[in-house]
Amino acid sequence: MNEKGANIDLLFRNGLKDYEVLPPPGAWDRIHSAIKIKSRPIILLRIAAVVTILLTVSFLTYKWSREISSTTSVSALSFNVGAPSPVISVPFDDPQYLTAIRNNQVRNSSNFKIEPINYGTISDATDVAFSPEPIMNIQETKSLSIGNNTTVRGPLLALPNRSQVNSIYIQYPDLQYLLVNNSTIPVNRWSIAAMASPTYYSGISSGSDQLSNKIMSSEQPLFSYSGGLSFSYKISKRFSIQSGLYYSSLGQKVDGINSYSGFTQFVNTKGDHNFEVLTSNGKVFTTNPDVFLTANGSDRILTAYTKDVFDPNKASLQPVNSSLNQNFSYLEFPVILRYKIVDKTIGINLIGGLSYNLLVHNSVYTTLDGKIYPVGDTKGLNPLNLSSSLGMGMEYNISGKLSLNLEPTFRYYLNPFSVTTGSFIHPYSFGIFSGVSYKF
Repeated sequence: MNEKGANIDLLFRNGLKDYEVLPPPGAWDRIHSAIKIKSRPIILLRIAAVVTILLTVSFLTYKWSREISSTTSVSALSFNVGAPSPVISVPFDDPQYLTAIRNNQVRNSSNFKIEPINYGTISDATDVAFSPEPIMNIQETKSLSIGNNTTVRGPLLALPNRSQVNSIYIQYPDLQYLLVNNSTIPVNRWSIAAMASPTYYSGISSGSDQLSNKIMSSEQPLFSYSGGLSFSYKISKRFSIQSGLYYSSLGQKVDGINSYSGFTQFVNTKGDHNFEVLTSNGKVFTTNPDVFLTANGSDRILTAYTKDVFDPNKASLQPVNSSLNQNFSYLEFPVILRYKIVDKTIGINLIGGLSYNLLVHNSVYTTLDGKIYPVGDTKGLNPLNLSSSLGMGMEYNISGKLSLNLEPTFRYYLNPFSVTTGSFIHPYSFGIFSGVSYKF
């Protein structure tokens, strides 16, 4: 059986060894249409090459024109044009005076050079070429004569070509030639700016007593802000001094103080206040006789109406809130020194200085249904505080006179707001000032 199967395989292999079958006539057309011929993006490469060439030529042309314009100098010589003396304006970096004798003689041509020389000596100085510039506004000249190749004394107008020199001798007695530099660019030294900033306010305790730590643990900063106008004077290229007038509003929230309304009918004392609340910034005195205050598990409230004397719940007083808000307003007079680190379109300044803060308002209140319910004020606040500030200023120059400013600033108060609580707590604040400034 196995031998028979092997013979069949040999039979088929030998019989079909030279057999060929041709494909149908349309098979190649169908295969050729399905093949995707990849072609190189020759058109795109040509376009990219043309654009590159145009950009390169434009850039080289721009650089070449800038080099030509930068090497072109303007020189002018004028006489009797309303000035006390004729003026020679030349491209020298260091202006100086050149005194001429009575017979002031000038050698001139359409292409000339002005150079100071020693009296009695003439230097041809033809190695440097200058652009042509005519002599203009020659008025009321005493005498004018023309000569050739004569030794003169005074400023020299020399041709770059030594072979041909024509001279114009101008005699104008009792005059001096003033060498000045007209390339001075005016500097805007003064600037005025309007700035505003939201402020984060908090405090640092310089003591280690438990009362200060306990008081500060229940206090949280409120939204504060600062803004105003400033004036700046540019002392040099890098340094400037700044001052102005700012208004600052600082505040904090004291938690754990319950307030009630309707206490007026129970008041029997004749004092100016019924409650005192200890805070890190001083003592809060209640000036509203209708308010009643209690503290949650603390002895920071001083009053004659203790729990064993008066119960607000039994008296059916209306609860208002469980916290008090302290607010302080100051007028600031800063003296700031600014150092410009980067002087470009986007400039960076280092800012530091001192500020005098004058207290103009302080209040304590709580809120009832979104409305302010006055409680009193904070006693023992220092009327004048000194603060130091340090920040980094960034300015974007929209034009030569107008710029946008962004100044993150840290401010530390050198003396406490109050020392009535027996603890020394130094406030500090952090704000990001933004605004616009105008230079003139």
